Amino acid sequence: MKTFLYIFFAILFVFTAWQFYTSYSNKNYETLPNVILGTIDSIDFKIYDEYIKASVNSKAYNMNSASSKFPVLANYIFGGNKDSLQIAMTSPVLYNMSNKSSFSFIMPMEFSNLPSPNTEDIFFETVKNQCIASIKFSGFANENNCASNHKMLLNTLKKNDIKCNNDFMIAVYQPPFQFINRKNEIWVEVDALDVKNKLFKD
Repeated sequence: MKTFLYIFFAILFVFTAWQFYTSYSNKNYETLPNVILGTIDSIDFKIYDEYIKASVNSKAYNMNSASSKFPVLANYIFGGNKDSLQIAMTSPVLYNMSNKSSFSFIMPMEFSNLPSPNTEDIFFETVKNQCIASIKFSGFANENNCASNHKMLLNTLKKNDIKCNNDFMIAVYQPPFQFINRKNEIWVEVDALDVKNKLFKD
């Protein structure tokens, strides 16, 4: 019995240490710079100047379908491209929940010319001057907590008469093997001028 307890606590210690190390090392991932315009009822309004994302379309309007495309993009950044070039992982990864749902990796800012992928499933998009409303939540993102946070976000925007549509993005900042200090956001695109008028109306 004592041997079992020793083994159990040893495994628990190693797992806990690994989780804290993972949490610390993930801070080294490049994260998209943004400008925060302001906050209304825990909703942050941010502008992303410019970024490039590599994406794969998913057939169904859900996270599981989008997540199944992870290996396609992972293969691309780990050297599965025409130049056999390895590309650093960045944070967050994006699930685009729209009529054309997709899963995306944001490309490091150092790249202006990205290597061509070995598959036609991957496509690229340059996003400029993107203004979003975002709400943060912790833990693992799933269909239920994403839906509830999306609803809270839409209710706040509606209450403040800020126009948007029902499309949204799920931004996940940590890899699936990290269990502590997880951060996710729901993003909804909004009009920057509309937001500034509401934030600075006084």
